[in-house]
Parts: sequence; C-alpha cells; structure tokens
Amino acid sequence: MSQALIIGGGLAGCTAALEIADGGFNVTLLEKTGRIGGKVRNYGCKATSRCNNCGLCLAGDLWDRIEHHEKIRILTEVDLKDVMGSKGDFKVVIRNKDGAGTLSGITAIVVSIGFDEFSSISSGSLEYNPEKGIISGYDMEKLIARRGKTGIFSEPPMSVAFVQCYGSRDVQEKTPYCSRVCCGYSTRAARVLRQYCPETKIVFFYMDLQRVEEGNYFETLVNDNIEFVRCRPVKIISGKIARIAYEQPGVSGIIEREFDLIVLSEGIHPSCDTDRIAELFMLGIDKNGFLKYVKDGDNTGIYLIGCASGPKKIEEVRSEALTTAREIIQKGTFGGLV
Repeated sequence: MSQALIIGGGLAGCTAALEIADGGFNVTLLEKTGRIGGKVRNYGCKATSRCNNCGLCLAGDLWDRIEHHEKIRILTEVDLKDVMGSKGDFKVVIRNKDGAGTLSGITAIVVSIGFDEFSSISSGSLEYNPEKGIISGYDMEKLIARRGKTGIFSEPPMSVAFVQCYGSRDVQEKTPYCSRVCCGYSTRAARVLRQYCPETKIVFFYMDLQRVEEGNYFETLVNDNIEFVRCRPVKIISGKIARIAYEQPGVSGIIEREFDLIVLSEGIHPSCDTDRIAELFMLGIDKNGFLKYVKDGDNTGIYLIGCASGPKKIEEVRSEALTTAREIIQKGTFGGLV
C-alpha cells in the first residue's frame, strides 16, 4: 500500500497529513506522545472584545478531522528506531507499547518534530519556578485556554511582569537567534489579561520588540496602561514575592521590583530529537541547532516542515505544511497509487 509517513503530530504534521489524505492518498501519522496536536492544542485564543490575530483559529477543527479521516492512521506513543530504503520505497522500524514493527510501502516521509519549550532547560539567573509565581509563556497559554466567563485566575494578581527573550538571543545558552513569536503571543496574552484584570499592573521587560501587527500596535498597549522597560533582567528572584533585578539605561545601580506573577516569554528551542532525526533521515543541522536539508525533498523523498527547521509563526507553519503536501502530490511522489 502506497502511503506518506508523517513524523510528528503537531500543527505542521497534522496539516500536511490532512492535505495529503484529502488528496486521496493514505497517510500514517507517528506521534511520540499520547495524543496529536502538539503544543498548539494547548494554546488559548487571544481574542478580547475583538480578534487579535493570534492565528490559533487557523487550526479550526483540524484535530477532529485528522482523528476521523478514513485515510489517516494515527500511531501514538511511538519511538522511531530505523529508516531504510529510498524515495518511493521506504521502510521504517518503530517501537510502541505493542512492541517493534516495520512500516513499508512508504513513498514519502515528512519530518515535523516541532520544538521544545525552553523552560525545561536551565537558564542561569532567570529562574523558572511555577510554585513561586514564575511561569513560562506556555504555562500562560494553558491558563488562557482554560479561562472561563469570570476570568483567568481564581484570585487575580495585582502585578504581572512579562520577561521577553527567555531562551532567545542568549549566546551563553547557545540561542543567539530571535524566536520571532514571543512578542506576538505575550502582548496578545497581556491584552487578554487586561480585559479580565483591569486593575492589574502589567510590565514588559524587553530588549527589542518585533513587529506584531500593522499600525501603532505597541502604542495601543501603552495607552492601555501597559508599561515597557527596555533592559535585560540581571536576575529573577523567587521567594514569598517574586522579584526582578535589572539595570536600566540612565539609572545607576541595580533596580529591584516585586511582582505577584512573572511570565517568562520563552522562545523556540530545537527539539531534543534533532540529532537523532538528522542522522536517521540524512538531514543537516544549522548553526542554531535546527534541522536543515542536505538535499531537497524532491531528490530524497524526505521533506522538512514546521519549527523543526527554525522558529515560525502559526500561519507560517500552516502555509509551509500545505505547500509541501501539495508539492508531494503534484510532483508525482506517489506514482499515481492510492
């Protein structure tokens, strides 16, 4: 049976799988966790009184369509062991709770292993400690996703700090790049927070701000009583009340401020599986640790999509996945077999 194999069941992998299946071809989707959807499935809509263009609605009913599509087979809690063959005729050895097995008749492979949250990695002086009111951007996403009609928190914090570039633009942590998504998701999260907690003091600590929307986007945030402090915090101190220590241009000495909640706006970090996947699929690794092509997918039958190859926004991930899936179909990778 001719089929496409998708490695990774996040937004990129599921988007590509659905497009290929809707084209009439069989798809097997491998996911290492217990369910498809990846991190995006836990993200919260950032709409307030209006849509704030967070991109989440692009996923729509994707997960449900994948799970009920007759041409898509989903295998969860799978460990990929080996890959054999070449374009048009791959065999893949996997292991799951039922033991080892081989998938054959694979004409094309799509690698979409996603990324890791930086909060699981040591970050020196910036301490991640949810029990002490120091949470990650991903934690904030889940809080927003679970919000009810009455709000996000059972007891609203009186002060919240967003610390930008956590796990980005840090040479010491080998992440000198900008993750590109942090300014967007954190400022939109702040808008949601402001809607539910109008009296809460909200402060952003940042190095540089990336364009999020057209127009005077950040000016509207300032007008909404959100403060911006341009600096890189020296230290975050957990305790009865969390504190941020920082140096501000034009002010001598270290300044400390207390906050009820500190949100570390974490960047996109290469997946822990990157090295192993690169070896299995004859892919390279770029200077920032993300996967890259050695030869393109049209030559090898192995395609790379999503944040496996570097930081991307939701709309960019979806667009790339759709484009790649259509190329796989249109360029005859399946040899006319369904």
